[in-house]
Amino acid sequence: MFVKSCALLAIHVVSNNEARLISMTRISSVPTGNFYAADCAALATENDRLIAALAAEAAERQKFYTELELARTVQERIFPTVRPVIPGLDYFADWRPAHGVSGDYIDYFEMSNGNLGLAVGDVSGKGVPAALLTSSLHSMIRALRLEQSSSLRVLVRTIDKLFAEICPDNCYATLFVSEYDPESGQLRYVNAGHEPPFILRRHGKHFQTVFLESGGPVIGMLHDASYREGVITLRPGDMLVAYTDGVYEAANASGEQWGWPRFQETVEACADEPARDIVQGVLECADAFSCGAPQRDDETLWVGRVQDAVAETPRWRMESVAELVAA
Repeated sequence: MFVKSCALLAIHVVSNNEARLISMTRISSVPTGNFYAADCAALATENDRLIAALAAEAAERQKFYTELELARTVQERIFPTVRPVIPGLDYFADWRPAHGVSGDYIDYFEMSNGNLGLAVGDVSGKGVPAALLTSSLHSMIRALRLEQSSSLRVLVRTIDKLFAEICPDNCYATLFVSEYDPESGQLRYVNAGHEPPFILRRHGKHFQTVFLESGGPVIGMLHDASYREGVITLRPGDMLVAYTDGVYEAANASGEQWGWPRFQETVEACADEPARDIVQGVLECADAFSCGAPQRDDETLWVGRVQDAVAETPRWRMESVAELVAA
C-alpha cells in the first residue's frame, strides 16, 4: 500500500542580502519517495527558467547601478573644483546628495567684470530626472555668466525662458544668483523663489538677521516671468548664508525635523569660526540630530564672511577644492 501526498517545491532566492520567495511549484500527488520522470523534467525546466530570469534581473540591476554611478561622477564635476580666492572674503561650501545624484545646484565663479558670482538652486523632484535638469541649469548659467549685460535680472529672465523649454510639466527650479564686488562690498542678487539666504550682522552680543527675499517666481513654470534685483552692502564681520531646504529639514527616525530655529542657532553659535568650520559644524549638528536616519533630501550649504579688505592681495587667485566634492 502506498501513502500518497502532495509535494510542494518552494524556491527561495537571496538577492542583495534579502531572501525572498520567488516561486512555489506544486507537484502532482505521487507515492511518497517516488517522483515520476515527467515531474522531474518539469521541475528542471522551471528551475532553468527561474535561474535565467534571476540572472537577467541581476544584470539589469547592475547596469542601472553602473549608470547611476556614472551619472554621479558626471554630476560631481558640476560642483566647483576650484575656488576663486578674493581679498576680504572667507567662504566655503558643501553639497551632499541624498540618493546618489542630486537636484541641488551650487556654483561660484568669476563674472565678466571680475566680481564673484554665486548661484544656488533646487530642482523639484529627486533622483536622475532632477539631476538631468540640474546639469542643464548649470550649463545655462555657465554659458551666460560672461555676457556683458550688467543686470542679473536680465540673466535670470533669460535662464527662466531657456529652462522652461526643457522642463517637463509641473517641474521647476528655485534659483538664487548673486554678484559680490569685494572692492565696494556691494552684493547684487536675484532670488527666484529660493529659500531666502540671510545675512547675520552682529550688534554687540546679538545678531540682526537680514533675509534676501524672493524677487520673482521659480524658473521653468512661466514663460515670460519678470524678476527684481536687490542690492545690499556687506560690512566687515557680516556673514552670508545660502542653503537648500534639505539642510534644516534633516529628520530623525521618528520623522521630527531639525528645523529652521536649530539651524539658525547653530550658525550663530559658530559665527566666529572660519567659514569651512561653520559649514562642517552645521552639517555635523544636522547629522547628530538625525541619529543615523537615512538622509531624505539633498543638502547644500554655502557660508561667506566679509573680513577686512587687503588691498595688496591679488584680486583673483584660484584655490583647488577638488577634495571637497562629496564622496
